[in-house]
Amino acid sequence: MKTSRQDDPTQLISSVFTGRGLLRDSVIYWIVVAGLALLGALIGDNYIRHVFILVFIWCIVIASWDLILGYAGIFNYAQLVFFAVGAYSSAMLSIYAGFTPLLSIACAAIFGGAVGALIAIPSLRLKGEYVALFTFAVHLALPPVIQQGKAIGMGGHTGLLGVPWLNLFGYQVSTIDKLTWFWVSLAFGAVCVYVIYFVVLRGRMGLAFVAMRDAGTFAQSIGVNENKYKFLAFVVSAVFTAIAGGIYAHYTTVVTPKILGTEFFLMAMVMIAVGGMGRFPGAILGVFVVVIGNELLRSFDDYRLLLLGVAVVVLVIFFPNGLAGLTRRRRADGDRA
Repeated sequence: MKTSRQDDPTQLISSVFTGRGLLRDSVIYWIVVAGLALLGALIGDNYIRHVFILVFIWCIVIASWDLILGYAGIFNYAQLVFFAVGAYSSAMLSIYAGFTPLLSIACAAIFGGAVGALIAIPSLRLKGEYVALFTFAVHLALPPVIQQGKAIGMGGHTGLLGVPWLNLFGYQVSTIDKLTWFWVSLAFGAVCVYVIYFVVLRGRMGLAFVAMRDAGTFAQSIGVNENKYKFLAFVVSAVFTAIAGGIYAHYTTVVTPKILGTEFFLMAMVMIAVGGMGRFPGAILGVFVVVIGNELLRSFDDYRLLLLGVAVVVLVIFFPNGLAGLTRRRRADGDRA
């Protein structure tokens, strides 16, 4: 027997993504960003600034992953592949072709988008968990390719060393200049996150993503081109993640195959699990909690991975919607009261 919810397919779309509250939310967002910029000037410890720099870079990666996984509902596990493509392409263009770092990062975004398109094409023929299996296989296949790529300048096992520092209008931003890097990474992170959540996901593309995720059949019946928007989800997500990879390469000045290792992948998974998918600012909050928490667990050495794994299991079982879900539940309880 059909329920009233099934009779009216419009009720299947549980998420509403329009321009409502855009100005208010934008003002709040940029006030928070300004507060973080001020915090960077007040912090006197370079190690704490370094942790925040990593947070801002991770925010771009996780926001991009949230776009495709949380909002478009595509089980893509090749997100760090886009990050590695951005890091390696930006580093190689700077070292071998003499490109300025900013130009290299822009080119890295193009390379990332191209790789995203290449992964998207076969993924369009797959559904659900098969997309997850395929993209995770791509993730597993890339490190051996990089390690065997020494002949073409990828550095092999040791990676690429001596990636040029960022150059801003003639000013060299060295790795030890943490305050400038704090503001630079914050600026990149804030702009990328704003474009993802406030421009892309609040526009027609975001509405199509949510419609595909929540009511795929109904979305197609009203003219949403599933293949087109799935393809766009891969490309847009890959472009922003590659930008993050490029920033990371010029900040650390070293790029190795370790960025595709278990620790990075597990950390990204925990960030999404802690924050909650498809619920801004859940994923971003997850980045702050996990990166800072990971630094606090440094003294546990190898047990950190075990603790992160346990955290994922506990969160998935007891808090499946993450921090964003807790906020939403509290708001719903308040409305009922």
